Amino acid sequence: MSKKYNFDMDVVSGTYAGELALPYVTAAITGAETLKNNRARLMEGVVYKAVINNVGFNQQAGGATVIQAADCGGTDGANTQLTEQIITLDDLMVKETICRDTIFPTWMAAQGRMSRNGDIPADFAQFLLASTAAQAANDVESLIWTGASPLTTGLLSDDGTFDITHVRASQMGGFAEADLTSFDPFTSSNILSAMNAVFEQASASPGILLQPGAGFYLSYEAYAFFQQALAAQNTGPGYNQDLSGANYLGYPVYPTAGIPNTADIIAFTYPNNIVVATNAYTGNEAASLIPVYKYDGSDNVKVTMDFAIGVNVAVPGDGVVGFDFTA
Repeated sequence: MSKKYNFDMDVVSGTYAGELALPYVTAAITGAETLKNNRARLMEGVVYKAVINNVGFNQQAGGATVIQAADCGGTDGANTQLTEQIITLDDLMVKETICRDTIFPTWMAAQGRMSRNGDIPADFAQFLLASTAAQAANDVESLIWTGASPLTTGLLSDDGTFDITHVRASQMGGFAEADLTSFDPFTSSNILSAMNAVFEQASASPGILLQPGAGFYLSYEAYAFFQQALAAQNTGPGYNQDLSGANYLGYPVYPTAGIPNTADIIAFTYPNNIVVATNAYTGNEAASLIPVYKYDGSDNVKVTMDFAIGVNVAVPGDGVVGFDFTA
């Protein structure tokens, strides 16, 4: 039976709403790897729905788009095309029971790192909230890519299942498709060929290749295969090159925790085309600490958070999904 600590501090009950909740709720959202590393566009202050507007241009006959020969009056080319995507938020919540006895040693150990890491909350109550927010961020990262419950639709699946039906029903379902049937499952021997098939499809729309940050999004397992494949091409004595920032054909390769290792799927697009929206800064976000140990004889504290997120892509045609589209 674990020892019950006689704390010299109490966890004070409190509800953090609006601005007071922001340090914890935003940490639960922006701590997601894709957002933390600026590999997606974040829209804050959204209430339920938002419109993503984009201006495109239709190419004229002969190759020009908006330029024409000068004359006295000029002719309206009417080549501007306004497109819009709707992003809808899903209401989410965190409701966790944390034993003070269990987390107290972790908090004590964290105090020893305070001098080296100012991000560790010195206050025990704040540490409970921050620890919960950190785990919530991991969940957000997974949800925005997989679309698993409680999110309605994710970037690469609409319910956490990766097959032809659910990938095509995802927010990236409008991307061009690169059939990777011949490379399923990924290995270190075929990953470069799979990435090349995706790149060939992307090169059919050169505008994608010119976008800032355009690159490959893949699972950590696929990324490890990619590194192994690069290392196999440089096997000289004493080869020890750091491959952590390696690219493919000059384009960045983004290992993405939200893409499951078992999915064998690759997305090629650019960060500004991936949109994650949240209700942060609307005043509707909230976080609470409830010291239930004071009332039920346990040693527990409840941590709750309320927020909303949604995902979509800004331009459905600006991307490629590589997958086994026969599965």
